[in-house]
Amino acid sequence: MTTPGQAPVASVAEAAERSHFALRRAVVDVAMGLLHAGVLSHSGHADLSARVGPDVVLIATLNRTRDLVPDDLAVIRLDGSVAEGDLGGMSTEIVAMHVEVYRARPQAGAVIHTHSPHLLAFALAGRPLPARYEPLPRLGQAEEVPVAPSASAVIELIKARPGTQAVLLGGHGVLAFGPDTETTVSLLVALEEAAEAELRTAVLGRLSAPPGTLHIWGMAAGERCAMVAGYPGTRGDDHVDAYARAGAAGAAAANATGQRPPPAG
Repeated sequence: MTTPGQAPVASVAEAAERSHFALRRAVVDVAMGLLHAGVLSHSGHADLSARVGPDVVLIATLNRTRDLVPDDLAVIRLDGSVAEGDLGGMSTEIVAMHVEVYRARPQAGAVIHTHSPHLLAFALAGRPLPARYEPLPRLGQAEEVPVAPSASAVIELIKARPGTQAVLLGGHGVLAFGPDTETTVSLLVALEEAAEAELRTAVLGRLSAPPGTLHIWGMAAGERCAMVAGYPGTRGDDHVDAYARAGAAGAAAANATGQRPPPAG
């Protein structure tokens, strides 16, 4: 028997269950939004988590081989243990990375990891992503996105860079986080757009010079790559460099003399 104004226990339990399902449904909708935005790799891989309590998060892996449904999401504690559900083959390294972000950033409400193609290019090159694209500061990323050389270095980098809401994972992809799932998805989309624009801008800068002139594009770890504008047989979307044409010696000579190396072969 219940006292006046007190909801029956069954109703409270049902309300909690409905609320829990609604949270799962919301996370699934956000995950599918990533897929539809076209910012994922060909495999459609993404790991997404959302905080649903002080010490628990929902987490799941998305890919193109199957539809994600609410029951696919597992509940994990911030110590990494599984409270409910199945991790579905998600690596312990990825789970630990999500958990550690929440521990390092108590205000974080969502974490997303993807292999978005243009961001992956920056990650593979070990190059930080500039924050020149206008939407980035509005979404909390007012400084360049740093590169963590390894998974073990991610959390220390996040702690050392309190102004960043994303980290490029060297050779792996990107990790983005924010106050909620919607903001974090918007940030990830803007980051991928920024990476694509930066790469296209580099090509346009090369093509805007008079034919036969040499451009120098700073690459990862200070490596300098000689890029030739107007080289015969190249197209605007080709990232052709003197190393590929004539080897390192030819590129060095071209860099010193301002002349194009002869085509290989």
